[in-house]
Amino acid sequence: MSDHATPPHMSDHGEHQPDESQTKPAARALFGWTTKPWAGKALFWGLLAASIFLIAIEPVLEMLAPEGEHFRHPYFSIDGTTGFNAIWGFGAFTLVVLAGWPLGRLMRRREDYYEDEDEPAGTEPHP
Repeated sequence: MSDHATPPHMSDHGEHQPDESQTKPAARALFGWTTKPWAGKALFWGLLAASIFLIAIEPVLEMLAPEGEHFRHPYFSIDGTTGFNAIWGFGAFTLVVLAGWPLGRLMRRREDYYEDEDEPAGTEPHP
């Protein structure tokens, strides 16, 4: 332990500890697992496994479709290929995320944008 007083929301190692004093029991039961250290990795690997499973089952569903009917209804030849929707969705998601960087730089203000040279920050103007 250290000599200084540790704030109640911080651990001895400087890690943020969630304040559960305002958390309802139902919310804690439903979403409490999200505060665990393994939650991010488990979510990533779970979504990856589900995506691979869904892409792998596409040809099986196409084979099980009745004669003359198709599992997919492609408009172009490329959108009838296995995994096209997954690749298209991932590409669109990536484009939106990457487009956010230049958009953020374009819309961002300087750090001193709201500071007034005449009055120090945090003081109210007097009438």
